[in-house]
Amino acid sequence: MANNIKRKYIGAICNRDLEVMENIKKFLIKNYNITIVNLMKNGFESFNAKYLEKKMKKYPFSFLIVKLVSQQENKRIYDILDDLCPDIPMLNDLESVQICESRFDTFKKIQSVYKKISIPQLFNSKIDALEASRNGVDIIVKLDTHNIPDLPKNDRIIGIAKSPSELSDLINNRDEKNLFFQEYLGEHDIIYKVYVVGNWVISITAQNRLHQLSELSPLDLMHIRVPVEEKFKRRIIRLGRKLGLSVFGVDYILTENGPYIVDINDFPSFNNIPEGVSLVSDYIYNLISMREVYQKAFLKVKS
Repeated sequence: MANNIKRKYIGAICNRDLEVMENIKKFLIKNYNITIVNLMKNGFESFNAKYLEKKMKKYPFSFLIVKLVSQQENKRIYDILDDLCPDIPMLNDLESVQICESRFDTFKKIQSVYKKISIPQLFNSKIDALEASRNGVDIIVKLDTHNIPDLPKNDRIIGIAKSPSELSDLINNRDEKNLFFQEYLGEHDIIYKVYVVGNWVISITAQNRLHQLSELSPLDLMHIRVPVEEKFKRRIIRLGRKLGLSVFGVDYILTENGPYIVDINDFPSFNNIPEGVSLVSDYIYNLISMREVYQKAFLKVKS
């Protein structure tokens, strides 16, 4: 089938979940004659405006994928893309990718754009968190930065404080600007992980990372697919659209007051979703094809 389709090019600015990206690359070239061009082949240092301009002259990019570990250098990449590629569509909106690097920015954005999704109470500072703690609110403290390179996910959780003194001890000698304070909703053995590709949604169970994984059996660590309640599914999709995300992941817990979202991630790895590679690849192809149809129709009307 791919041989009958005109070659198209996607620019990829990615340095995380590279195995998944490689599989997407193979699927796209085999099935849709779409080539992914690695724009970070030689790392951050070689990526600059002149380099990108050179690649854009060589390859007429129809699409861009940005999937980065969280580092200060990313800001330079965002600025270059915003300046040189404002009209090239991206898998996820560039602003949304940048926002998802910070837990605080992510949940603050959710608060401002979509009230129908329940999230734990968010605290702007340690002073606010301490005040809430004095009023009986349990506080979970995490590192604010998402997708920290070479840091195990368990180490991104600082701890849970059930009193002001515990909270003070947790954050003692830590830089507040690197911390994320949120209401702790109690023990939940199971977290539900939702994967979204356009309007396709699937959920699996996962063990809560607050537990010691070394104590869990292989059976405990199994991921089981579970249905997503239709109303909640629609709200997750709607949330993604409001944030500018079309391929993303959500973690939620079930409480007596319904589901609460506790994490959101732009372009998750899909390691536990075997059909994830084909779904993302199909979605990219369909987006590129629809855009070409609209462009041809516009030019026809204009002429």
